[in-house]
Amino acid sequence: MDEGGRRERLAQKIKKRRLEDLGLSVSAAARAAGIDRATWTSAEKGDRDTQPHNWAGIERALNWRPGSIAAILEGGHPTPATGEAADEELELVRTDPRLSDEMRERITTLILERRERDKAAAIEETRRMIDLFKRG
Repeated sequence: MDEGGRRERLAQKIKKRRLEDLGLSVSAAARAAGIDRATWTSAEKGDRDTQPHNWAGIERALNWRPGSIAAILEGGHPTPATGEAADEELELVRTDPRLSDEMRERITTLILERRERDKAAAIEETRRMIDLFKRG
């Protein structure tokens, strides 16, 4: 498969995972990946190479194990990350018939923002523990 074919294959898998499996908007997915919206859009269009330094964030946002993008580009398939049960939250939002698309988008954004805050707080707490053990 040529370079353009590999990019197109990756683009299709990224878009399918974001929309059909996770129900995320482009903005929410880009935010979860830690990249700008234009970079995410470009990855989904396949119009240029997705830079390797963005792969980890995209894989994280799509709940794929590290190395999944490389596998796709080599003709393989992504591997779901362990702990998919953590995304029961997003599944609840995605499948609740009482929610409008706008409500789903807002709730999903809030969930992803909360996860980022929790992650940042956990990292800070780990740094404090390391400092305490170094002193003791």
